[in-house]
Amino acid sequence: MHFRVLGPVEVAAEPVALGGRERLVLSMLLINADRVTSSERLIDTVWSSPPQSARQQLHNIIARLRRKLDATGALIVTRPLGYQLALTDHGLDLHEFRLSVLRGREHLHNEQYDDARIELDAALALWRGDALADLSGDWAVATRESLHRERVAAGEALAQAQLATHDHAGVLETVHALLAADPLHEGLHDLRLRALARSGRRTEALGAYQDLRRRLVAEFGVEPGQDLQETHSSLLREVDPPSASPRHVPRQLPRPISLVGRDELLAQLTEVLRTPEPSPGTVLLVGAGGIGKTSLAVALADRVQNGYPDGTLYAELDGTSRDPRDPDEIIDRFLRALGATAPPAHGRREERLALYRSAIANRRVLVVLDDALDERQVRDLLPPSPRSAAIVTSRHRLAGMADVLRRNVPTLSTEVAVDLLHAGRDVAELEPGLARSAVQLCGRLPLALMVVAARLASGVVDLSEVVDHLSEEHIRLDELAIGDVDVRASIALSYDGHLSEPAQRLLRRVAAASVTTWPAWFAGVLLEDDVALGSRALDELVDVHLVEPVGRDTAGQLRFTLHPLVATFAGERAVREEDASAGTSCRRAVAMAWLGLASQADDGLGHGMRPVTGPDGATVPAGLPPRRVTVAADRPAAWFDAEIDSIRDLVHALSRAGEVDLAAALALRSDGYLVVRGEEHVRAGLLRRAADCSDPVLRWGVLRSLFHTAAEAGRFSELVDLAQSQLAVARELEAGSMELSALVQFGCALRELGRFEDAAARFEEAASLATAHHDTTILALAHGHLGMMLARTGHPARGAELVAENVQAERVRGPSRRLSIWLITYAGCLALTGDVAAAERALDEAEQLAKSLEDRNVLLDLAQTRAAIALRADDVDRAERILDDSSAPCGPSAPDPEPTDAELRLRADVLLARGRATEAAPLLERALSRHRREGVRLELAHDLVRLAAVHAALGEQDRAQQQHSELVMLLRDLGIGIDDLQLPSVVSTVLPRH
Repeated sequence: MHFRVLGPVEVAAEPVALGGRERLVLSMLLINADRVTSSERLIDTVWSSPPQSARQQLHNIIARLRRKLDATGALIVTRPLGYQLALTDHGLDLHEFRLSVLRGREHLHNEQYDDARIELDAALALWRGDALADLSGDWAVATRESLHRERVAAGEALAQAQLATHDHAGVLETVHALLAADPLHEGLHDLRLRALARSGRRTEALGAYQDLRRRLVAEFGVEPGQDLQETHSSLLREVDPPSASPRHVPRQLPRPISLVGRDELLAQLTEVLRTPEPSPGTVLLVGAGGIGKTSLAVALADRVQNGYPDGTLYAELDGTSRDPRDPDEIIDRFLRALGATAPPAHGRREERLALYRSAIANRRVLVVLDDALDERQVRDLLPPSPRSAAIVTSRHRLAGMADVLRRNVPTLSTEVAVDLLHAGRDVAELEPGLARSAVQLCGRLPLALMVVAARLASGVVDLSEVVDHLSEEHIRLDELAIGDVDVRASIALSYDGHLSEPAQRLLRRVAAASVTTWPAWFAGVLLEDDVALGSRALDELVDVHLVEPVGRDTAGQLRFTLHPLVATFAGERAVREEDASAGTSCRRAVAMAWLGLASQADDGLGHGMRPVTGPDGATVPAGLPPRRVTVAADRPAAWFDAEIDSIRDLVHALSRAGEVDLAAALALRSDGYLVVRGEEHVRAGLLRRAADCSDPVLRWGVLRSLFHTAAEAGRFSELVDLAQSQLAVARELEAGSMELSALVQFGCALRELGRFEDAAARFEEAASLATAHHDTTILALAHGHLGMMLARTGHPARGAELVAENVQAERVRGPSRRLSIWLITYAGCLALTGDVAAAERALDEAEQLAKSLEDRNVLLDLAQTRAAIALRADDVDRAERILDDSSAPCGPSAPDPEPTDAELRLRADVLLARGRATEAAPLLERALSRHRREGVRLELAHDLVRLAAVHAALGEQDRAQQQHSELVMLLRDLGIGIDDLQLPSVVSTVLPRH
């Protein structure tokens, strides 16, 4: 397949119908062929205002391109940050053009002029008009202009080869076509004058020079450049124009220092700046103070400066100082370095600028500008010729600079940062764990790491002392200073030098809020709910890299973060510049905002968990959602996915600050999401942080949820205490509905511990009180839990009847996670009665609900219930297939999930049925150990009966009999018989006989 972009975009010899967006995306991938084009860049180019579905739409565009161009997927490859068009055996006219130009220039340099003409003629013949001729938009216009400059440069080289072979008519024909599109290109005019003169048309050449001069003076107030003036002078003297003019070749670059961790970025940029003419224009390196921009720029310039034979110019612009350098001063320095005389200080700025542009117009120079303040300071210093290039560093984004290759300089990787600490030391001297701790405390910032490395190399401190000091936030920045290298001072240059007061205030308050990442609305909340002011202040902080964007989250929100050392600095300034209560106020404001959005998302999730409701009917506080932020209500699950880490940070910060009630409200409003996502560890951590809340209604809710987390984690020994504490709080509040709910949980705790009579008494007490209070919800719930117990202890028919009552009550309340769980419970009861068809119908209904909520835990429970039903029907193959499918990781990089006790038991049953009892034994021992520790006696009975069967199958009768005897005693204590366990035949048929 052969692609063409040097004209209308097309697939040669294989017409392919492409939509407008497909054509644009394909063009971007072709122009950047064999390199990754980021999704963000594609989205921002295709859509001027990207919709929330832009990423999915882009995915669909790529899928259509693959179907139309290469169904194998080998042409357009998905990469972690975007997409890559891999040419491999495919052709692209732009690549052919550039290769021919490269070979042509090599021949021209080696004075092989005929070969140069062949290659350059072939290169220009590939053009079919303007590049990307059928595309519009900013990207297409900018790319078309860049490719046009390459075309002009190739034509100029061809004309040089034609002039060298005395083909003066060819020179005039070539430059005439190019000057039509670029009428002020002095290099082309110089070739034209030479060709006219050498073909005996000297008078015409002199006239052409005067025409060009008049136009330059009239339109721009500048004289022609040095080369043209020298050509004109030779024409006046009636001598052949010189082939070259002697020039000063400045090499102003400071001595480069050794770099670590920048090899890949340095190699990429080196390749860019070594590309044949024309060069890419300007490479802009942006990033925070201390990130290593200057070192990278100098190292890059040192690598490529031999490709710029007319010199390397270097200037420090002092953009972060209180007195940035005047660009006119830099122009005067550059003019002197180039051998030109600078105009007097009182001369017009336009004259100075014109002289500078003329001095480098036809040269191939590299300009390095370090620490730029803004676009104004840089713009006039950039070389105007496409043959030259510039490297600029800045803490600012310089968003107003177009047609630049912008690269954010990142922090170092942990591995590279550890290597930097070893500078000048024996690697073995640094303990790896301590070294990694030091690296993390330095935020992997090169400047901070250099300070630590210097302190270690001095021998005054060892690594353990450094880590101890860095761990103390109030002295961390004191440790990161040595000599004139000071991290605090570096950050202060950005903070004090060019930030408005609102931006400074926002930075201090972001640090006080103690969240790792946050969305854009956060800024407005911190600045007294002033959205516009917050947006402007945030833009300022991002511009100087004190705040870093981290991309769009799963809900489509732009997110931001603070480097940890910037957060430390901002915390210091908050202590110095903020009122003592400001930190508390802003932390509470953002907590109320997140609580408001969490409440909206919680209400929209459909998990079906009963809200925490006090005796007066009030629920958990709803908070104050920020204005015009609707994403939590519109996309609740995606919003929680994006925000749960920030919520966790905030709950921890609130609990540390003593705002435990607010922490509890936020934890409870996140509870349903964490249950649906199966994040029990995170859930338990948040709840424990909020357990000491003073509000009794919130405390009751936290205890209720802690009960569920303990049950999910198999910590059954904790359940009775949690239920009794919950019951005590409810009675203290004299809240009937809360007391009834606590009674049901108390009964569940007793049931799990095998105290069936006590559990039944609690369920019946709750049912009786619910009847008296006309609380049909709690009545059905009490009956449902009682029925679950009866079904598991030998009374499946009665159990199924009671569970059905609660299923019906949940149906009345609407589709929810709770309904799916009770449907699974009901299916298990029905299967024990022998009504397998009804059980499967209940499971199908539950599966539909669980899939809509993407609830992996419920789906896992459902699959295990299906497997148990299959085993009861002796369908071992189906049971094993269900278990294998349900326990697969969620994604290619997801870890294998920890098997539940139910899965261990089911897999042991399958292995026993397969005659692989040896493999079944360790699974059952694993479950048995856990159940002994937690005192879960009914589960223990199921483990013992299966182990007895396993050892009987292995012929180990003594062990089998010993376990069977323990089982009999346990069942007697529980008040049930072995038949009440309702074992599948794979177990019951191999049990030892008395």
